[in-house]
Amino acid sequence: MSAHTGPILEGRGDTDYERYVRVPELLELQKPVELLSNAEERLFQTTHQAAELWLHHIDYEIGRVAEAVGGDQVDLAAELLDRCRRILDLLREQIIILETMAPADYHVIRTTSLGRGSGQESPGFNKLLDCGKRIWPSFEALLERRGVTVLQIERLPREQPELFRLVQAMLDYDEAFLKWRYTHMRLAFRVIGSKVLSLKGVPAAQLESGTREPFFPKLWETISELTAEFKPSY
Repeated sequence: MSAHTGPILEGRGDTDYERYVRVPELLELQKPVELLSNAEERLFQTTHQAAELWLHHIDYEIGRVAEAVGGDQVDLAAELLDRCRRILDLLREQIIILETMAPADYHVIRTTSLGRGSGQESPGFNKLLDCGKRIWPSFEALLERRGVTVLQIERLPREQPELFRLVQAMLDYDEAFLKWRYTHMRLAFRVIGSKVLSLKGVPAAQLESGTREPFFPKLWETISELTAEFKPSY
């Protein structure tokens, strides 16, 4: 191997790519093939491990969003929220791959490998549940500094294009998260049914309530307020 092509980073692996990404360590986190409960378990574990990495990154970006809003970096906050929304879209597309797994195969995994584990215990998911509390106070303070309300922004979006873009990005993120939760619910119904208790004793149907809990309810309420101002009649 040439001195100009060999790895220069510390770590395990034959290339700097492997050492930077830590490929050997990552792959060691997966259950050995000979210990899999069935051939489908690798897909199940890979999907959830990848999801935790992405959720951990969204948590990181949400911290940056709150900081950007607090620092009047409105465009940056909107860009980061758009990035988070794209990651959520990716997670939604990723999770439906599990629909290719037969329910009978999942039940083998569920009864032999998961212990009492449940998706409700996902640390990445649970960290994101306080997204609204992390962003909204900074957003309200921003509106106060600018001397404007959400309703005024919605009434005349082109007079406050920067703030309108941020509001749209917040709604986009909110909607993407709800869609992801809905997709997860439908996956659960498809694989275990709607009347089965989770490994934590929670009915699968209870997942539905989470699909109706936005992070920024005030933004959605303002849309209704704007519509009411036009006094539509049908």
